[in-house]
Amino acid sequence: MKTISYDKDYIFEIIHDLKAPVLSMDFALKNIKRNEFLDEIYKINKHNLNYIENMTLEYSIKKGRYELKEEITDLIKIINEEIKPLNFIIKEKNLRIIKSYDKVETTEIKSDERLIRQIILNLLTNSIKYSPDNENIKIILETKNNSIEISFENKINKELKNFSSTKIGLEIVKNKIKALKGKFKAEKTLNTVKSTVLFPL
Repeated sequence: MKTISYDKDYIFEIIHDLKAPVLSMDFALKNIKRNEFLDEIYKINKHNLNYIENMTLEYSIKKGRYELKEEITDLIKIINEEIKPLNFIIKEKNLRIIKSYDKVETTEIKSDERLIRQIILNLLTNSIKYSPDNENIKIILETKNNSIEISFENKINKELKNFSSTKIGLEIVKNKIKALKGKFKAEKTLNTVKSTVLFPL
């Protein structure tokens, strides 16, 4: 009987094996005329693919295999582009995205765009997912001490107050922020939660 050695990277191997069929489904669904049912499957598959890619990238970073790129990245452009695939959830929950950019001097940073996109998408998704219906989500950009802050603030859905999570997604985000020499903080009150990332300029 074959046993799994915990000294080996068996988790990565499992994730890698899962990626192939998910990618195949993604390719197939991109190339057909979808009805509402298939469209829902497509969205779920995209979510799963994003999760797998997050995990594999996290593994590469931890093993020192990921080579960071330095490229001019516009945060507003990324925010706008990452909101688009989430519009169906935003409409379903009747949420309003309030953007506050009046305290930012520049929205461009020299950093790894791939990691920046995944960080923004994860924090934005969390704000949308855990916000009550019919509420506002604030996205705030500010320049502070030769750094740029991006914050996502939303009200807490009290119906989910007993919700338990592995918090793997947040830990992955923190590791990516650390790789970019950024900082992360979360502020919570009785009614709101605010997640903030600080990137050096």
